[in-house]
Amino acid sequence: MGESLALLNAVIWALTGVVTKGVGRNVKPIHIVTTQVWVGFLVLITIGLVTGHLQELAHVQLRSVLYLAGGALVNTAGSLVFWQAISRSTVSKVYPTTQSIFISISVLAGWLFLGDSPQIGVVGGAILIIGGVILLNRKRDGALKKSADPSLPSEHGSSGDYVGIGLAGLTSILWAVGFLSTVVGLQDTPPVLAATIRNFVPAILFIPIAFMIPSSRVSRVFKRNGTRLILGAVLFVGSSLTFVLALDNAPPGVVVVLINTSPMWAVVLAMVLLKERLDRYALAGAALSVAGIFVTLTFR
Repeated sequence: MGESLALLNAVIWALTGVVTKGVGRNVKPIHIVTTQVWVGFLVLITIGLVTGHLQELAHVQLRSVLYLAGGALVNTAGSLVFWQAISRSTVSKVYPTTQSIFISISVLAGWLFLGDSPQIGVVGGAILIIGGVILLNRKRDGALKKSADPSLPSEHGSSGDYVGIGLAGLTSILWAVGFLSTVVGLQDTPPVLAATIRNFVPAILFIPIAFMIPSSRVSRVFKRNGTRLILGAVLFVGSSLTFVLALDNAPPGVVVVLINTSPMWAVVLAMVLLKERLDRYALAGAALSVAGIFVTLTFR
């Protein structure tokens, strides 16, 4: 069950990106993330009240709450750094760098600190999926060089690429720390409560930010982008729930490999929903990702 939820998480996260892609240029990463965590928190609180899980909050150990809260803060910081990396370099460099390092660090750290020994299927699947991610993003490089904002240093061979790749590496480390912290916090916490806590912390954090930085307020960009922002936030809730449920039902090493198949699903969904065309790199990358899923699930 955990493996299926991890794959579902990858599909939902990819769909979130496809939906969010249509927002206007005035929508910044902080607007997207703020909408996601605020809507996510409200929906999860409602689910907790209806299912009765919220009553169990008083019985959650402080240690678990701190791990989940800390993981949420680190993960949110990683998301903001990731978008900065994208703005400094190309998607074809940042995306593979981020996910490759994230998978590697998470699997290794899970082995060293959580006793989650990586089996041959997990390692083999990770290698195939990393290769698939690289191929899936390679096709975008040429297009970006032709159409990107000329003000971006990365498109003129300066230090922008190095900064972007460095930020991508930092993103991977932050996401890996957040991932491991969530794994530990989940050991004594029901998944619905865990997802609620993980959304509550950044939701509260963005309230003072909205007051101190007027340009970060979602109300400034909501008028023409509300539908996509809300739909993306609802999908984000589904991603949050499937993530903690997957971790609650499958080994962390398997989960981290399977959730990183999201680029493949993003390409497929973009082809279906946005009518984007697939080239040979996308097809080869998708094939490698599918092979990685098969190896991970079969030989572990």
